[in-house]
Amino acid sequence: MHQDYRRLVAFAGALALLVVLIPTPATAQNRIIKGKVINEKGDPIEGATVAIQGTDVKRDYTVKTNKKGEYFYMGIPFGVYRVIVRAPGYQPDFAENIRPNINQDSEIPFTLKPGSDHKLAFELSKAEMEQIKQQQEKAGQQKQGVSEANALLKAGATLAEQGKHAEALVEFKKALDKAPDEPVILAHIASALANTNQLNEALATYQKAIALKPDDAALYTNMGVLLGKMGKPEDAKEAFKKAASINPAAAAQNFYNLGATLVNSGRAADAAEAFRQAIQADPNFAEAYYQLGICLSGNPTTIPEALKALLKYTEIGRNAEQIEVAKQLIAALQPQAKKP
Repeated sequence: MHQDYRRLVAFAGALALLVVLIPTPATAQNRIIKGKVINEKGDPIEGATVAIQGTDVKRDYTVKTNKKGEYFYMGIPFGVYRVIVRAPGYQPDFAENIRPNINQDSEIPFTLKPGSDHKLAFELSKAEMEQIKQQQEKAGQQKQGVSEANALLKAGATLAEQGKHAEALVEFKKALDKAPDEPVILAHIASALANTNQLNEALATYQKAIALKPDDAALYTNMGVLLGKMGKPEDAKEAFKKAASINPAAAAQNFYNLGATLVNSGRAADAAEAFRQAIQADPNFAEAYYQLGICLSGNPTTIPEALKALLKYTEIGRNAEQIEVAKQLIAALQPQAKKP
């Protein structure tokens, strides 16, 4: 009896040791992270890369989404995780402080926005973070400078409208100091220089603006007007043609400006051709008809065309004084047109 008791105690001890040595159940490792990745339209994104990273203990797992945009990873140890999703053509996204459990009903969904891949804030090195900080500070300074430049530009434009071009020039130059190499400000400076008879400086400023923004038709137009004022009709002609090629919608106005420049230089025949081109670009350009009629009225061989242009102007023109002049010219020219 005593011997049986000792055997029973020994068996109980062995049983206790056995209980201690039994490993943790496998289900403790079967924690799950799953979800679905879609775009802003609600369409699933197939092949998105889902990275699961431990933030309390270094662990890394990766899985891709299926055709339905779903991802599923099982067997994750207890802990705290970050889930990062990336897909070609989309901006990356992530979720923090994820604590996976064994409940398969718990999901972490993602909706990705169109864009390009880039490093997320926690993926940046100290050097990269410092560079971004400097870029943001520089952008902020530039934004402040642009805001101040706009205020100065507005003040200068108000002065220019009042005919105070010298004072306007001062404000425009202050604006340029705040936003260097800004084509719009340079154009205003060039205009102010032209209006204060600093023509060569104005031309150089227009050229600088065009170098910065070569696809701006208005810059060529304004430079063409200036060149005409400087007595350089051929250069003005090239500027107006360039403006018309850049902006065909404004071609009529540019050819009209060219015609006006040629008239002022005493080249009536060339001016007439420019006015014809303006009319061809815009058949309802009333002022072009008027100027064409004036240009052609002095040559007996072009009087019929002059009459036609002037008659058209009396139909569509809006300047009462010019309409009256056109009527008087028509009355004077009609007898000559009838001569053999």
